[in-house]
This record gives sequence, structure tokens and C-alpha cells, in this order.
Amino acid sequence: MKLIIATATAILLLCAAAAGSPQSLADLAKKEKERRERVKAESKVITNKDTIKYKNGSVTTSSLPPTASPDKVGAKPGTGGDAAPGQTKANPDEPVDFQGRPESFWRQTFTDARQKVHELEIESKTLVLKFNDLQNQFYREADGFKQQQLQREIQKCFYEQDLNKENLAKAQAQLDDLEKEAKKSGVLPGWITSKNP
Repeated sequence: MKLIIATATAILLLCAAAAGSPQSLADLAKKEKERRERVKAESKVITNKDTIKYKNGSVTTSSLPPTASPDKVGAKPGTGGDAAPGQTKANPDEPVDFQGRPESFWRQTFTDARQKVHELEIESKTLVLKFNDLQNQFYREADGFKQQQLQREIQKCFYEQDLNKENLAKAQAQLDDLEKEAKKSGVLPGWITSKNP
């Protein structure tokens, strides 16, 4: 009898708590929709034409195009048009593509993209070796508890391999997209020649 009363009391308390919740699911969905609209309205798309405005920011994508004057962009007031510290002036004799990006930009961008792919390939090979080592340890171990620990490590290694495969596929796709963009921008083939990192 006491068990029935305790169960009934618990059910009534849960129903009261659920009925007394201040927001329904529809209210929460409405608030989330408003929040997403607010975030979307505040977002801004930056195109290649806008990169000159953000040259002194923490993220840069290219050197100054030769058409832009360093006196107007990135100059400190009262320095007579010198570039900001840590920045090198764009070489006016350096060839540029259709977008105004110099050869050094393309060489550096391709070097970085290839280096990322190379590092992920090395990580992939390292994970294969780690997996093989863990598997050998697992089969040599007689203690069941240590085998469980090794099994967890093997599962973790599987997860790391899957993550590495995804990242490697993304990096290779980015490199392919970069090559397509370079061709569209009129980049000379010598600027993007493949060099081993």
C-alpha cells in the first residue's frame, strides 16, 4: 500500500512539474527561430574586393594588390606612408593574376595547402602503425582487464583514423578547389608547380 501511495505521489509531482513549466515547446522553437534570424542578419560576407579594408586585421588572405597604395591602406598616421610593422610592401614588379594577387601569394597558398595534405598523410600512416601495435599488444596480453584497456585504445584509434580520413579528404578537396581557382584567375603554371614539402 505504501508503495502505491509513493508511486502515485511521484507521478503527481512529475505531472505538476511538467504542467508548471514556464515555456512550451512551441515557445522555445519560436525563440530559437528569432535568435537564428538575428544571427543571420548580423552576419557579413567578405569578398575579395573587401580584403583591402581588412588588411591590418588578424586574418589576411593576400598581399596588397599593386593598384592599392600603401599610403592609404595599412599606413600609420604621421609615418609618411610606411607600411605597418610586420608587413612587407608589395613588390610593384611582381606579376599578378586577374584578381591582382601576386605570385608570392599563390606560391605561399599552395605551399600551405600541400603541407597540410602532407601532414595529414603522415598522421594517417602513424595511426595505422599505432593500430597495428595496439592489436599486437591485445593478442599477446593474457590479462582480461589489460585487454579491455587495450580494446578502448583500439576503439579510440579507429575514431582518430576516421577523423583523419575526413580531414584528409577535405584538405585534398581544398587543394583541388585552389587549383581550379588559380586557373580561373589566370595564374601562370610556374607559380603553382608541385614541390614536395
